[in-house]
Amino acid sequence: MQMMLRRAGAVMLVGAVLSACGGSSSNGNNPVTTIAKTSGSSGDAQTATVATALPTQLSVTVTEDGAAKAGATVTWSAVAGSGSVAPLTMVTDAGGVATTTWTIGTVAGAQTARATLAGATGSPLSFTATGTAGAATAFTKTAGDGQSASPSAAFATALAVEVADQFGNGISGVTVDWAVQSGSATVGAASSVTNASGIATITATAGVTAGPAVVRATNATVAGNLDFTLNVVQLPLTRGVTVANFSFTSDANATSDPAIDTIGVGGTVTWTWVGTGST
Repeated sequence: MQMMLRRAGAVMLVGAVLSACGGSSSNGNNPVTTIAKTSGSSGDAQTATVATALPTQLSVTVTEDGAAKAGATVTWSAVAGSGSVAPLTMVTDAGGVATTTWTIGTVAGAQTARATLAGATGSPLSFTATGTAGAATAFTKTAGDGQSASPSAAFATALAVEVADQFGNGISGVTVDWAVQSGSATVGAASSVTNASGIATITATAGVTAGPAVVRATNATVAGNLDFTLNVVQLPLTRGVTVANFSFTSDANATSDPAIDTIGVGGTVTWTWVGTGST
């Protein structure tokens, strides 16, 4: 009986020692620290105008073995081109929460910021935001100016303008009006609307009278007009073609088999035989 009691006492003593060494952590002496986006109010996936602060702060929660961990230093950063964050570091409060304010960059589109906690599971955490173009401040020509076409032919390049904000981000959905100011030309429609890149285009066709023509683009968003100078070029009324044994060669562009050329209505083509045998 006395021996059994001694053994029981030894077992109780070992149990007490193990309990004291183990602590309250599920991993013994190695507690698990985790960083995660704060549920319901992390500030992730917001949309705002470029170069402005997001309305909701970015927020993370740090836990240790599942319980809120105060005093952990979280480092915040914005990826290059994605603006800035302030503050750059923050210590978690009693609830394990750390926050920062993100002012997104000047380029419209997807942007990224990060929260980092050294040694924590889930670190680094990435947050995304979408920047949208600001107010329209720029109205510029992008294509089609200064080109020429023969009478009644379409100008090869569509006339194009861009509507953008102060940082060069194109603005969609802006109506641009087109009108011929002078000369012999027509446009494909009275107006067109800017696309996702802020570009509005219109086709133009030369009239029957040779000479310069001006097409004007206007919009109600940005003050100022954009004038496109076009040129209607009269086709030549004479052209020569050299005929050899098995080819025709134009004196205008050296095309052959067959020679391809264009002259004005009522013009004259002169054929010259330089081959042998047949004439």
